[in-house]
Amino acid sequence: MTVYARFIKQMISSKLHRPDGTVETTKDPAVWTLAHRGYSGSGRLDVWVYPSKKTALHEGAKLAMTCGMDEDEHAAEPFAAGRYEQVMNRYEETHPETHLLRVQAAFLQTTDDQAPAGL
Repeated sequence: MTVYARFIKQMISSKLHRPDGTVETTKDPAVWTLAHRGYSGSGRLDVWVYPSKKTALHEGAKLAMTCGMDEDEHAAEPFAAGRYEQVMNRYEETHPETHLLRVQAAFLQTTDDQAPAGL
């Protein structure tokens, strides 16, 4: 499990703003994910996990470029400049609504309840 520890980070999962001006911040374990749904895979949603947001954005932009965005100057220029989120946004702008290419945190679902015996 130690090998995977670099993927799991404590990230802000909620912020509670009270009327008195105080803010309560909650952090929970999460991983950075890249989700893609495109022409291949019969509408399947593929999800990958990365150790950082920066890495996930870079890989998402590379995927966008291999999915035809390398011929779009509004994607090629930002890609060369390292503006990977802009490349991914361009992918979604130019593809059908059913397509998806996003990076986001996915929070691990934990419970304090013990699993029933035998599971």
